[in-house]
Amino acid sequence: MKFRARAQHDPALNQQAAAVAAEILRQPVEAATRCEQTSTKAMQMYPSAGGEVNWRSVPNGTGLPKSFILAVTASGIYALEDKQHRGVLVPGNVLKAWDRSGFRAQAGNDVAARARGLADDRQIITLWLPIDGDSGRVAQQIAAQRAASGQRIPALPHAFVIAKDESGQRIIDALGAAAAPPQGAGPNIVIGGRRLEDIVAGAAPQRPAAERLRELEELRAAGAITDADYTRKRAEIIAAI
Repeated sequence: MKFRARAQHDPALNQQAAAVAAEILRQPVEAATRCEQTSTKAMQMYPSAGGEVNWRSVPNGTGLPKSFILAVTASGIYALEDKQHRGVLVPGNVLKAWDRSGFRAQAGNDVAARARGLADDRQIITLWLPIDGDSGRVAQQIAAQRAASGQRIPALPHAFVIAKDESGQRIIDALGAAAAPPQGAGPNIVIGGRRLEDIVAGAAPQRPAAERLRELEELRAAGAITDADYTRKRAEIIAAI
């Protein structure tokens, strides 16, 4: 999907999003905006005859279309159908619904957006979506094991694109999704030829899987790793949960 600068009608669609979402959900909506995915596919590694390893295209695990309406109410977060008629948003179906309590989101920074080739009026937002029937096989196995033992089912981070406008900012504010500072920000303190942050990282225990998955998502968004490396490392982190 190419993320061009918004056409003239796009800001109007975002302005209509909250009212249309309220009509669909039949309750007050705090924030709503159109939300997009770079792709609905991901690359998965699999062994082939002769011991070689190949890659295949699989669903990315969100179960969502390339564009949808992201809406926030007092108690829930919803993915709604991006249904239009003659350039105007109209009520569509509820695609997904999640509890607002404990839902995690984070806005991306401008560096990551530029690295992904986004227009200046677009921004990245990462949503941690609970594992469900649309998630990958490994993720579903982990969720089943957690549920059987009475543990919390983890959520996985997925990057989306929203407009950098008033409706997008309301979504960020409603989700408490303030952007993280760029990597490397802060004082560059060196002790014995090593950076302080490297010393601390080396002495620290293994970080939570959610944090490592978020960092991996940010690295891919910034173009620092290939899709193949991202898929491989993501599978390793999930398998170790």
